[in-house]
Amino acid sequence: MSDSIGQVAKAAVPAFPLSAPSPAVEVRPGTSYSGLVPLSSLTAEERRRLEEFAYAFGHAPESYDLTGTAATILRTPDEDVYFNVYADRAFWHIPGSIISDVSHKPRAVLWLKQEAMRQRRTIAVYSVTSEEASLFREAGFAVNKFGEEPVLDLVDLNWQGKVFEWVRRQTNFCHRQGLEVIEVASQEQQRAIAGDLNEVFFDDLKDRVYSEPLRLLEGRFEPHALGRRRLFIARQHDRGRTEGFLVASPTENGTSWAFETYRKRRDAVRGTIPFLFRDVIDRLRAENVKRISLCLVPGKGVQQDLSSEADARVRWMLGLWYGRLNVLFSAAGQDYFKSRFRPRYQDRYLCVYPRNSWRSILSFVRTSGALRMNVRNLLKKLVIPGKTAPPQSPDAT
Repeated sequence: MSDSIGQVAKAAVPAFPLSAPSPAVEVRPGTSYSGLVPLSSLTAEERRRLEEFAYAFGHAPESYDLTGTAATILRTPDEDVYFNVYADRAFWHIPGSIISDVSHKPRAVLWLKQEAMRQRRTIAVYSVTSEEASLFREAGFAVNKFGEEPVLDLVDLNWQGKVFEWVRRQTNFCHRQGLEVIEVASQEQQRAIAGDLNEVFFDDLKDRVYSEPLRLLEGRFEPHALGRRRLFIARQHDRGRTEGFLVASPTENGTSWAFETYRKRRDAVRGTIPFLFRDVIDRLRAENVKRISLCLVPGKGVQQDLSSEADARVRWMLGLWYGRLNVLFSAAGQDYFKSRFRPRYQDRYLCVYPRNSWRSILSFVRTSGALRMNVRNLLKKLVIPGKTAPPQSPDAT
């Protein structure tokens, strides 16, 4: 691979206003409304507008997945509010919460409730902030804590002191092994390296219980359709081999970025992922980026949610997911890895209308792909002669 990949071409990024008046919902002239719409059916102008909204108004790590090639869109008739929907029979699952200007969110919640009643659907919205949760609660949604999102505030971040000793040790080792981080900026270069990225991606998943990322919880990986996501690779300088990669998704008009997809080869240099994290964090901090999200840890802290409206079944399931099923989902293992970067944690919520049920919980499990596990790999983890499977390395993703 040519070193020219490392030369980042700074494209002009259009700015979109983060505040706007909140008009009554009305159909835009020339716009038809028919409920769920596949992204592939939108016109070029509609896709452009959708992408602008996802970039400007998305606040959750998975918000930008609204632009994915296989996405299914729900939009208000005036096209000022968008939702990314995974439909499963009578259940609509919406990761990434509400994509709209903050002033439109109160009416967006009420419109979504009306849509649930009109379509006779149970609607579940994920990664809802504390501020948004109050709107859903007032509208009659069932609200449960879903997990916690680790966030790094870059203004005061430094790598000094004992708390960052592990990060410094990992990155120093990778430097000695000849690793370098390169941003693959242009679409032509991204397409050229797509095959290499897919090789790393599936090599990382090869021995895992889930051979594909879990939907609703992990971002889609589409190396041919990154949009305004940013791609960074960790490469062996001498051999030119890609050891791992990180894809950062934009949120809040590009002032924040989410480390949503990161993978490494199984035989990659030890510390490849923390090395990537630190290098990219330093680059984004130099660009005056405010925050980095290390993405939601499902189930973290849910047992502390003792509010009267919280559904005990959802709390139990998420607590089990985080506390007892690490061999399957590695939620606690991922939390341990992310905690080494000393983030602060933000509560994130699940909001459901009209109510939770065992059927809606089963629909979540089915839609996420949690039922499609690699049984052979699971048995390998559970049945090791004389011992159980060792805990996952903090370098794992």
